Amino acid sequence: MTETRHSEAGFTLIELLVALAIFALISVAGVMLLRSGSDTQIAVKKRLEEMALSNRLTNSLEGDLAQAIARPVRDQSGQPVPAFTQSEVSMPNVLFAFVRAGWSNLDSAPRAGLQRVAYILEGGALKRLSWPMLDGTAPTDSAVLLEGVTSVTVEFRDDKGAWRDDWTATDADALPRAIALNVDLVGEPRQRMLFLVGPQTRVAPPSFGTGA
Repeated sequence: MTETRHSEAGFTLIELLVALAIFALISVAGVMLLRSGSDTQIAVKKRLEEMALSNRLTNSLEGDLAQAIARPVRDQSGQPVPAFTQSEVSMPNVLFAFVRAGWSNLDSAPRAGLQRVAYILEGGALKRLSWPMLDGTAPTDSAVLLEGVTSVTVEFRDDKGAWRDDWTATDADALPRAIALNVDLVGEPRQRMLFLVGPQTRVAPPSFGTGA
């Protein structure tokens, strides 16, 4: 009779406490695992978005600079503007501006296949501007290519192979052979991007990846 009563007594308080403690540990471990997976997913998504924006900037610059041509223009007041400019009086935040060929005309609009474009830093964003016509007009289209930008510096490589911080060529048709874009992003290391200017058949200067 004594053994039967003992077996019907159920779990003791200590056994229940131990079981609850084990269940609590398993629950905490599960929550931490789920949170870690969620945080990892968010971090990966953010990184992919940053990489997509960076690739968008790189692709835009490569496509534009590869088709840069020596075509001076005139501003809205009719003043001549060199083919490649680092900054302009009317737009002091311009990093560089130039005319490119190969502008797609999908809607068969009455215009040339040339387009004037500029890259600017405005409000912490690197943007691409474009003009509807080459001469006497203001830019109409603006596309944000990269956000969270704290600063941008541009270096230009001339025909002698020297890197310069400014582009003040006396020849209105002169184009740099290459440019280097140094971009500082919030919380990120500096990015240095190198691009050839003009048709890719041009020979790149020696030691392209090194500084002056």
